[in-house]
Amino acid sequence: MLRTRGAALVIAVLLVIAGLPGLTAGAIPDNRVTITDTTVSPGTPTAGAPTTVSATVRLSAGSASAATLERVEVVDGNETLGAATGLGSLTPGETLSVPVTVRFDEPGSKNLTVLATVSDVNDTLTTVRRPLSLVVESGVPQVETDLGRLVAGVDSPGAVVVSNPTTAAIRNVSVELSGIDGERTRRTIPTLGAGATQTLNFSFHPTAEGTRNVTVDVAYTTAVGTRAAERVERSVEVVPLSEDVGVRVERSAADQQPAADGGGGGGLAGLASALGGGNTLQPNDGSDDGQDTTGVAVTVTNFGNAPIRDAVVVPQLANGSMVPELGRIAVADSIAPGESASVSVDLSDVRASTLRFAVEYDLGDESREVARPYDLDRSTGAVSITGLNLSVDGDELRIAGNLGNVGDGEIRGVVVGVGGNEYVVPTYPGRDQFIGTVGPSEFAPFELTAEIDAGNATNVPVEVAYTTAGERRTTTIDAVPPAQPDEPETGLLGGFRALDGGLAGLGLGVLVTVPLVVFGVRRYR
Repeated sequence: MLRTRGAALVIAVLLVIAGLPGLTAGAIPDNRVTITDTTVSPGTPTAGAPTTVSATVRLSAGSASAATLERVEVVDGNETLGAATGLGSLTPGETLSVPVTVRFDEPGSKNLTVLATVSDVNDTLTTVRRPLSLVVESGVPQVETDLGRLVAGVDSPGAVVVSNPTTAAIRNVSVELSGIDGERTRRTIPTLGAGATQTLNFSFHPTAEGTRNVTVDVAYTTAVGTRAAERVERSVEVVPLSEDVGVRVERSAADQQPAADGGGGGGLAGLASALGGGNTLQPNDGSDDGQDTTGVAVTVTNFGNAPIRDAVVVPQLANGSMVPELGRIAVADSIAPGESASVSVDLSDVRASTLRFAVEYDLGDESREVARPYDLDRSTGAVSITGLNLSVDGDELRIAGNLGNVGDGEIRGVVVGVGGNEYVVPTYPGRDQFIGTVGPSEFAPFELTAEIDAGNATNVPVEVAYTTAGERRTTTIDAVPPAQPDEPETGLLGGFRALDGGLAGLGLGVLVTVPLVVFGVRRYR
């Protein structure tokens, strides 16, 4: 009796279940629908960039009827990241691959679930699941700044390094800096490939020293065409301007030609060889081993903290004029802090004994100069006037003397003349006299004429112009005119003075004559 009741109860339960909607005999069990595979593209997803998850859904060949693939979705816990719907039907044994696009906001490890939902001919829904684990990397461009060389009042360089950490290229990358004055504070990159890095150079012109807040805005187009942006903020220090330019002048042998770009004198090596000179570097005192020296190497070193621009060497004579045989010599368009640049200057046509190497350059908005004297160690002549004789006849002055060369080099193109002043005027035929060349320890006579106001003139300038060691020099010697006799006095006072003079002369004669007479008498007695 009990077995009969149990069997009846089981039959009744089965009849009730069979009568429920969606669970008819034609329903598709879960094990008849499967997600056989999932793939992720790109293989390394990046935050902010689109990622495609492809799910392969298969309807078992043992299914009683076809099924409709209603939906495939990717979920993270309770959050749906992406879904695909209206996917068509599956016949028993058929497989369909469905791509779903998702986007991850943050990098890190992700434990996801892929869901596929199908319905049968009775609209009965069946959902199957497949876990998916992946790692999301940072997807925005990486930005690094190099703004540690900002100097107040001058153009200062800066750099921003942009890296693409994704596996797809990004396009139309725009990098703009704000917070510091400058003319070139925006740069663009047409395309930045996957994993690529590019350095962008900027130019700033901070007006004042101190701490500045700099904002770097990066805008770019992702691989799927969406526009995205990233902002980076930095705090930088603007230092005061420090100007320190050194000049070194050293001998160079005839067969040596230092390169114009520094030839080893730049960078740290140039600094090491030039230290200790302040604004003027000391020349090399080493021997040239007897080689014929025809020129010098001029090295310009920037010890300051800002680039100098358009450096030019201007060789000058002792009087400050430019050496016409050399002119201006370009050194470098720009010399960065800590860098050096050199040029070779040929002195074979220069006859001067001393030169001044001036270096002109631009720093900020100003033109500046630093100079270094240089001795060529050449023989030079020097003039001296001896035996100078001045005679006055009325208002006519005659000057005669000898011009000697007391130096160790010859003097050429020697001209002697009367300089003239308020009371002395050079006159024909001896206003001046060309002597020509006078060798070392030699002399040459000269004679000059002038008109003089003898009563008022206190000096007569005699000018000597000559060339030695390539330099034209002028020397002026002030000669003293002879004293003029006083006018004879007349009248009673003049007579008394004449009488006094006669008596004085008579007394002097007696004093001289008497001893001589006595001496003669004693000798011949």
